[in-house]
Amino acid sequence: MTLLRQHRLASFLLALLAIVAFAIAELDFGMLFVGVVLAVLSWYVTEGPRGRTIPDWASNTLVVGAVAWNGFQFLMRGEVVDAMGVLGRVLVWILIVKLYARRTPSEEKQRFALATMLVVAGCLESVQFAFGLLVIAYTVVAVWSVMLWRLARSAEAARASRFATNGFAPPLEIAIGRRVLPQFRGLVAVSVLAVLCGGIGVFILFPRFAEISGGSGGRGRSSVTGFSDEIRLRRGDRITESRRELFTVRWTDPDGSPRRLLRPLLLRGAVLSWYDELGERWVANRGEAGIRTVRTPEDGKFATLSRGVPADIGPVATAQIEMRSYATEVIFSVYAPIAIATSEPRSIALDPSTLILRDVSTDRMSRYWSYELQVQQQPSAEVLDALTAGSDPTERALGFPVEAVRPIARSILEEVRRGGNLPPEPGVDTSASERFLYGREVARAIVAWMRTNFRYTTDLSAFPRVEGEDPIVSFLARYRAGHCEYFASALCAVLRSLEIESRIVTGFIAIEYDESAEQYIVRESNAHAWVEVRTGADAWMAVDATPEESLLQLQERNRSFVDGFRWIYGRLEFLWNSRVVSYDASTQSTMAGRVGTGWREAVGERFSQLLARMRAIAAELSLGSAGGAWFATIAVCISAAGLAWLIVVFRHRRLRRWLRLGTESPIEQRRLLRDAAFYVDALEALEAAGFSKPTHLTPRAWATALAGMDAVVGERFAEVAESFYMVRYGGIRTSQREATTYQSQVLALRAALRQKRRGNRVD
Repeated sequence: MTLLRQHRLASFLLALLAIVAFAIAELDFGMLFVGVVLAVLSWYVTEGPRGRTIPDWASNTLVVGAVAWNGFQFLMRGEVVDAMGVLGRVLVWILIVKLYARRTPSEEKQRFALATMLVVAGCLESVQFAFGLLVIAYTVVAVWSVMLWRLARSAEAARASRFATNGFAPPLEIAIGRRVLPQFRGLVAVSVLAVLCGGIGVFILFPRFAEISGGSGGRGRSSVTGFSDEIRLRRGDRITESRRELFTVRWTDPDGSPRRLLRPLLLRGAVLSWYDELGERWVANRGEAGIRTVRTPEDGKFATLSRGVPADIGPVATAQIEMRSYATEVIFSVYAPIAIATSEPRSIALDPSTLILRDVSTDRMSRYWSYELQVQQQPSAEVLDALTAGSDPTERALGFPVEAVRPIARSILEEVRRGGNLPPEPGVDTSASERFLYGREVARAIVAWMRTNFRYTTDLSAFPRVEGEDPIVSFLARYRAGHCEYFASALCAVLRSLEIESRIVTGFIAIEYDESAEQYIVRESNAHAWVEVRTGADAWMAVDATPEESLLQLQERNRSFVDGFRWIYGRLEFLWNSRVVSYDASTQSTMAGRVGTGWREAVGERFSQLLARMRAIAAELSLGSAGGAWFATIAVCISAAGLAWLIVVFRHRRLRRWLRLGTESPIEQRRLLRDAAFYVDALEALEAAGFSKPTHLTPRAWATALAGMDAVVGERFAEVAESFYMVRYGGIRTSQREATTYQSQVLALRAALRQKRRGNRVD
């Protein structure tokens, strides 16, 4: 396939890559399948034997229809956070329509613009590693496509000009060389490398200033595709069942032996204590008061999270967490961690009111890779008092703003009370310990009741939202089916409506255990939400209404042989998320400081080694105090030799350019560089005087043209030209006498040029 035909294929591949990239960014595999099939079919229809295309009126009608339909869907059921996704889907359908349209320069420009806009929309929707690879591939194909398109347009313009002038075309730049196609590919490679290097430079110099959530989805999608520090019940998306491996957890007993726990391991990442009735979402009530920061040591030893933790707290277990493809500042931990150790020094912040840990290091180059936590499975009152010191003891997680939940909660309590023995409801004079006992027992009873009467599902498409009705009310009274976020939201809402202190926790549930590696494997689909109930002044107990058997069935259903190979991709994805996605101004400052310090240290170390070596040589040669002068003399000589070598190299390059050397043998090239240098000197003298030789004129033709402008100058250059012909094509080695004659001719030419300049000044 010739270069003039490759641009059609490049244009098609560009559009196909844009469609695939946006579908991956949206994690919409239905769009991926339909878009790819329709795009590939367009190549057969438009570029096949028949070469059919749809009329312009049909193309415009389909475009208007796609815009109108998606706009109507967005106005009826969309949210602001979905705007970029809707725009991208509109661009996908318009681009597919354009693939079937008639190929004109205008249509090709529109296709290129649509594909580029589609990739940009994907960049605003996703930070996934797979999407990043597709963006790089799109950049490469885009450079190749643009260069081919420009070449094809130039050829078409030349043909049109030839037709308009009855076969006589204006002069075109001739493609020289015996390997045009490899040369073009080399030019594309150099251009792609320059674009990528420029992009990397811009990325390093202008970092992002907004942190991207640790969720694995695109913007606004982390709540339904991975861990998030909020729960949005308004969204009706399907919970992901991705098997992507995020991190591993090894639980070690106090005796040092790895063990699988009897119950799934709940890893806390965020505590949500406030329900936004208007936004139908749970959010964290963060504050800066009481936040404590500890610095982990360089030797990997444990740093205690609170100075008040007793030294003799007894046996502790250890949780070792190693990241695979997940990069975040959240430190996932079980309840009430006592101490932490990291693979490199980190600044760890502890919120005493929630016991949530975060990496707040300002000198980091990337996210953490691994860490260890010391915990007590049943933390004592002394440990909890030390960890929660500084928090507000008067803050209580009570009350729920949706009044419609209150009668439902009372009916659930009555039903649960009929089926079991619950403590009596606390009165005004009931002690705090009795209240905590009542709340714990009621929470356990309601959890058991919900697991029996509610159904777990990850697909909410069959449960339409009821206008004006809160999603929690719909879940409790109407559908009784949903995923973990609905179970946790409903349980917390019911408990708070019954004046039982509770809060929602989001994180991950570790239920898959690798017996051979003796560790838990936490996957993207293990993102979870549960409830914590207050059981003491500083103590909280986890209660989870989500049926564990449903989570286990989901885990087993999605298991495949590919799981054993995901760690290969996971490592690359972690580096992508840690070094690229999380790159911000703080990382830039840290990197600049380390590079500057490292450069100065490296230069200083090399200079010190050089001085020490010079002193050793001076001592061996017994140079004494004159050693410095000797070394200075040697340095000057080496510098002069290097400068002379550079002058020779640049002169040879200049001679090669003027003499157009390239196909001759190495011996012949060396002869011409030595013997024909006078001709180049003559051309440079003419160029300095304002007589630049046109590339299409031979030396004799140029001498004739010069004679028409100045007879003396033309005569002198004619002598130089004749001598050049003898040297260039005669193949005779030039003697010293002949070389002197040639230089004399150049001197005569320069004298004639000086005489002409004087004459011009007199005039």
